Amino acid sequence: MLAVCGLLLAGCSGVGDGGHRTGPSASSAAASSPAGQRDTGAATERLTVDPARVPTTPSAALDLVRAITAGPESYGPGYVKRPPYQSDPADWPVLGTDCVWRQESLPDDVLATFTRYSRLPAAGAKGEVRTAATVTLHRTVAQADWEMAETLEEALRCPDQQLRATERIIGLNSMGSGYGTNGNTSADDYLIEMGTYDNPALGKGSTYYIWNQVRLGPVTIAVVVEGGKGFDQSDLLTVQARAVAGMETKVRSELGAQK
Repeated sequence: MLAVCGLLLAGCSGVGDGGHRTGPSASSAAASSPAGQRDTGAATERLTVDPARVPTTPSAALDLVRAITAGPESYGPGYVKRPPYQSDPADWPVLGTDCVWRQESLPDDVLATFTRYSRLPAAGAKGEVRTAATVTLHRTVAQADWEMAETLEEALRCPDQQLRATERIIGLNSMGSGYGTNGNTSADDYLIEMGTYDNPALGKGSTYYIWNQVRLGPVTIAVVVEGGKGFDQSDLLTVQARAVAGMETKVRSELGAQK
């Protein structure tokens, strides 16, 4: 279990990694665990989605997720675009039975998904930090909830995962909390996952891997932070939380019911 659980969470349970679709609901899994506390500050009113403002076509949905997805300015000073900066909207990551991630075609339940990649270049004694932000709009709230659920389920079978040919995640731990559970007062569902990250391009030895995913209605938001030799977990969690909070605000602005 990683020490980072004590920063945003009072404790963690289970093992996991961010993936997609199957298994029990994330909030149900969290309710049954000795889960921790999300440090959200003041309580946030639960989002009420205005159905009239939710896109119903792939093209309109792609415009929405592009508008929400965080770029380098969302993480803090010094972050820049990382090539390739933007994902192919037709791709969908799937974790195989061999625990290797692959790109497949967009599933029918997803209207649009989009990812932007950023990085903080190495400087002095500090190594490079890599980040990615993904926003997905599902056709229904239930389908978005299934995506959150599979995030928990997949790592039970794959605590070690192959991202790319030379990139690997090891020893993942995860925790999920539904709205009003374990201090989550901003999102319908909340997941955080942590492990170690091996990438020879960032130097010898392991660094931290942190995945955070939330759901607001039919929208899921995910931010991953990788690497950063010389950075504390608290530094990386602060960067991640800043990006997630900014995207949550955009979802509320774009889809929330007018008061």
